[in-house]
Amino acid sequence: MHRPENRAISVNTKQEFISELIQRFGFSYTEQNTAIILRVPSYLGTGYIKIEKVSDDITIGTIDIILNIPLVAYYDSYANTCEVTYCLSGHVAYSETGQPKAELGKNEIGIYAMPRSRGMMMLPSGERIFLVSIESNGKFHQQLPHVAQCSQFDDPAVQALVYSMAKPVKATAKIHNRFRSILENNMTGSLLQSYLEATSKMLLAEIWQENIVERLSAISRINRTDLDMQALMNARNILCQRYMEPPTIYKLARMVAMNEYTLKQGFRLAFGKSIHEFARSVRMEHARDLLEDRSMSIGQVAAMVGYANASHFARAFRNEFGINPKKFRIGS
Repeated sequence: MHRPENRAISVNTKQEFISELIQRFGFSYTEQNTAIILRVPSYLGTGYIKIEKVSDDITIGTIDIILNIPLVAYYDSYANTCEVTYCLSGHVAYSETGQPKAELGKNEIGIYAMPRSRGMMMLPSGERIFLVSIESNGKFHQQLPHVAQCSQFDDPAVQALVYSMAKPVKATAKIHNRFRSILENNMTGSLLQSYLEATSKMLLAEIWQENIVERLSAISRINRTDLDMQALMNARNILCQRYMEPPTIYKLARMVAMNEYTLKQGFRLAFGKSIHEFARSVRMEHARDLLEDRSMSIGQVAAMVGYANASHFARAFRNEFGINPKKFRIGS
């Protein structure tokens, strides 16, 4: 079998993704009731990808693989869908165009609810990657609150929402158990299909309520006060651009024409983090990019993002990503 030297895929649809895996990489293809199963060829690793259509508007995808080499997918698609992905093991790196790079790790949920998706996803090698995703692209999705608002990209409230959604969220015990019940149950036939549909819709509704409805409600509370959402977006952009030497809160407030108290309260409400936490996260995201480059030592990376002490940098990195820089570099 021909083994492609380029392990990157560029696709616009899920069907194209499946075709690329079969034709370029040699994944085997089988059908099982309402599901298709793709098995990883031995040269590439072990495991499978399963895509199951449980109803007209609900599709469940499962990835359970260990790769010998990383696999990168670049995508640019228009899909009016709501999708949530839960990671049970391993991690996946991804980046939507115009948003900071992020990682979906164990017990975290990634949320997608925009009409256009454009960016990159990387499946690393050497670890078990176990993901479950639920996608709704029909009547159920259209009935979710604020779906239409999520397509209004010129709305600063939606811009803030898109930014907050770029980072995964921790799954509660209730959400974890619901995802496990999708994978582990004793049902068969039409009863199983009904159960999967009902559980999937319950999960989508709960996650949508907690992460979309409540976030937009918080942002709308900003708009009903004297806060300026655009000024808060400007403050975020300044912190992203000047992460090496972020301005003090006093200076930042003057730069965006807000008083300090209003800026601090509004920033946390809009982006879910304090100004200090946000600035530190931006620095750590740049540090992660530098570590992946491998051309610099960890000490040099620490200095590049403003840490004179490598141990202080390692502690900050571990607090942000749950792994120390050395182990991260080994696994990247």
